[in-house]
Amino acid sequence: MHNYKDELERQLNELDNLILQSDRNLRRLKNTPDRGIAVSRSNGCDQYFWVDRESKSRVYAKACELDMIRKIAQRDYESAVNSKLKTLRKRLDAFLKKYDVSEVDKVYSNMSEARQKLVSPVIDTDETFLDKWRSVSYDSLKFTDNCEFYTNNGIRVRSKSELIIANALEESGVPYRYECPLFLKGLGNIHPDFTCLNVKDRKEIIWEHFGMMDNIAYANKNTLKIQAYNQNGYLPGKNLIMTFETSQHPISSGIIKNIIEEILVPRKHANDRQADQHL
Repeated sequence: MHNYKDELERQLNELDNLILQSDRNLRRLKNTPDRGIAVSRSNGCDQYFWVDRESKSRVYAKACELDMIRKIAQRDYESAVNSKLKTLRKRLDAFLKKYDVSEVDKVYSNMSEARQKLVSPVIDTDETFLDKWRSVSYDSLKFTDNCEFYTNNGIRVRSKSELIIANALEESGVPYRYECPLFLKGLGNIHPDFTCLNVKDRKEIIWEHFGMMDNIAYANKNTLKIQAYNQNGYLPGKNLIMTFETSQHPISSGIIKNIIEEILVPRKHANDRQADQHL
């Protein structure tokens, strides 16, 4: 089951920022007269009226009063938005304090081993899911050259750059398949460099490294490939990682590390990260 806590916490942070902006806007409008306004439309034209809050009587607003009408309308809008934002923030904060999808997994994991043998969990444990993912067999491309690049785990790859990426994935504990077949509509079967797994999200992410972008034929060929990825729903930052290099600008190990940490390595929740900072 996907854990949406990170997304919800980002939504909470967005609400906090919007509330700060809304509070500032209201402070700028705090001296606006406490008058009511009403609007109507006549003969295709908008009309504005001052409204007495007690008697509800209307007085037509003159053209010279439109600037004040705008300020009052803006204040009323800001006040309504401010109230909605704070209500949403309160509800989401209360929900997050009780939200823990791991409780479903704990029903099974807290059982004794003997009892676990008697039942089939509704949701695979992370260990079971990972074992199933790793057990999938596939036919990768054959090697027709004499390249001898082997990762720390003994996986053979085709280039020094792929070796750097693969070793970084292995060191970070990111499961991957090398050149696992993938069908793209409009292009057919291809073999992406790496099919990676974000274990926490149980999400597969394709990683393509384009290592000869200063070669025109290579660049043109892979531009079509990138377009095919996009047309099949593979989008950078979502489920597709793309790295590039030329003979003059090799891939940076720092960039590779940042990509892995940001997209592929299971990240802690915000409150866990804050706790770490105080240790």
